[in-house]
Parts: sequence; C-alpha cells; structure tokens
Amino acid sequence: MSNTRIQLALDNWDNYVSQLASMPDKELAKKLDLIHLQSEIAERTKNVESLELLDIWQRQVVEARIIKAENNIPDAPNEIELAIADIETTVAQTEERKEIIEETFANPPARKPKIQEDNSSQTSLF
Repeated sequence: MSNTRIQLALDNWDNYVSQLASMPDKELAKKLDLIHLQSEIAERTKNVESLELLDIWQRQVVEARIIKAENNIPDAPNEIELAIADIETTVAQTEERKEIIEETFANPPARKPKIQEDNSSQTSLF
C-alpha cells in the first residue's frame, strides 16, 4: 500500500466524515468492528501503513458518530428504504381507493324514478 491512500484519506477528511455522518449508526458500528478486525490482522502481519490508514478510518468513523449524535443528523435513506416507502404509499393509496369504491357500491346513491310523460293529450302536428 502506498502513502497515497493515507494522504487521500487525510486530504478528504471533512468529506468522508460528512458522508459517514449521514449513514445509519448501525452501519457505522459495523464499520468500526470491521476496522478493528482489519487492525488486528495488520498488527499480526506488522503492516505499518495499513495500521496507519485503519487508524485514520477509525478516527473518521468515531468523529462522524459524534457529529451525528451531537447534531441529531438523520440517516440518509438508502435505495431499499426509499423503495419500501414508495410501495407503502402505493399500498395505502390503493386501500383508500378500494374503501371508497366499496362504500360507493355498498350504499349507491338514491336514484330519482324516471317520470314518464303523458303525451296522450298533446296533439300531433302531422
């Protein structure tokens, strides 16, 4: 691994932290667990550069979690959550329409009886 990744992580610190802060806290906790496991492997293999990069990532995730908690930053919805919300909206609208249709047919409006006109008294022009 080159120092390029380390420098990139440092140069883009604010961008990475803001992106991380929009993620659900559960995902950030998983990232920390993964970083911890990777750090153990890097320590065993004495990979100093990896340890340095992993330390930077860990500090970024921790900072993001702090910022998220202090500022009550909501989680950015992922594509699955957006799709589920769209489906739920569609289902709710369909159920509402179904109720309206059922109510309409269950209680049809009273119809006025058709009045037949008595044309017998009218004289024909022809």
